[in-house]
Amino acid sequence: MVEHLSGQSVQKCVGFGADTIGGQALMDQSGINFQTQTYSFGKAACAIDNEPAQFTQCLPQNAPYWALFVETGGAWTSSQTGYTDVTLHDKDALGWHYVQAADASPAPPPLANEG
Repeated sequence: MVEHLSGQSVQKCVGFGADTIGGQALMDQSGINFQTQTYSFGKAACAIDNEPAQFTQCLPQNAPYWALFVETGGAWTSSQTGYTDVTLHDKDALGWHYVQAADASPAPPPLANEG
């Protein structure tokens, strides 16, 4: 689930045969365009679904950024790691919300619809 700054959202379902899928594989298989940079906590999203359309720095100070959430059991929690360190089970989801830098407690994207 991807929610843009405008509130527009995109949802993609990814099927997998194993018990779990890693965050990197999920993003790769989703078909959603994304660009990343590696930090000490893991990979961070610089741009997802062409937002921002251009950037010269990933996670610039005082600018909007992609907040990461993980849905398990029908509830979102804020991720404390990079998406590549997330392991998901059937019916779990990654949620990205593009939020203003001043938002100290960003809201998660809408809960995913089962598809």
